[in-house]
Amino acid sequence: MSESKQWPDLVGKSFDEASKTITAYKSDLNPYNAKNGVQDRMFDPQRVVLVTDDNDIVKEVPSYTAQE
Repeated sequence: MSESKQWPDLVGKSFDEASKTITAYKSDLNPYNAKNGVQDRMFDPQRVVLVTDDNDIVKEVPSYTAQE
């Protein structure tokens, strides 16, 4: 069974604030700022994508699913 977590309460928060919440949940997660939804294709199983606008405000619900 894989671990899955979503943070709907982070929508509207700053990237920095959201990052702190995510790493407080699990310190080895890597929040990633996908400004306007653009992200690189580097594989990182610990990545949590945070889609932000031009002002670094989270626009979509971040989620994480552990890789087994």
